[in-house]
Amino acid sequence: MNRSNLTQQKLKAVLLFLPVLVVIILTSLSMRSSVKDMDQAMKTVYQDRLQPAIEVLYLSENLHTKRHLLDIYLGLQQPSAQHLKKQLKQRDDTMRQILHQFEKTVLVKEEVKSLESFKTSMSRYAQLEQTVVQLQQAGRHEEALELFNQQGAAIFQQGVNYLHELAQIQATVGQQTLKRSHSEANHFYSNSTLQVAVTIIIAVIILSLINNVKRQDQGSATLHLN
Repeated sequence: MNRSNLTQQKLKAVLLFLPVLVVIILTSLSMRSSVKDMDQAMKTVYQDRLQPAIEVLYLSENLHTKRHLLDIYLGLQQPSAQHLKKQLKQRDDTMRQILHQFEKTVLVKEEVKSLESFKTSMSRYAQLEQTVVQLQQAGRHEEALELFNQQGAAIFQQGVNYLHELAQIQATVGQQTLKRSHSEANHFYSNSTLQVAVTIIIAVIILSLINNVKRQDQGSATLHLN
């Protein structure tokens, strides 16, 4: 085999390697980006969806506990008003802490709206609680009971509804985030498959070139012998 043919075969091999190197580099960068996006999506699901969903549950628990405490206070066996106020304050402080943590997460527009509505509703309910206690202390039990059962029940239910809205938004946005994560996973799989396929194809072509070189060498050797 002459030097010119050998040089041409080497040049072909180099030219075939160049595109595969480019493809491998590009797909590697894309795969790296996909892995980063998937990692961020998983963090988002936990930090901004799963954890806040648990906090919504705690808010609901504290809200129902406040309602129950006031109901007991208006019953036959009344605890002291001072003790009740202390318990209600503890629940209010806990709810404020939960809301503070909730607001640190990434919130969509609908969540911000529902959260602000819930905070307004809870402020109104806390004021109503104080009024109920004052009426009860003044001996105006029927008025206190009526306020608790009518306006109090309406505001309480309003707060519960806002929490339900928040929970529903959490579920919807969480599903959307998971869909994006699945899309990134599919993109990663496609890139890795492309990378392997291109590598195999180029390897086959290079092996074919090597075999051609061997055949030409064998042919040249036979001609020299003749």
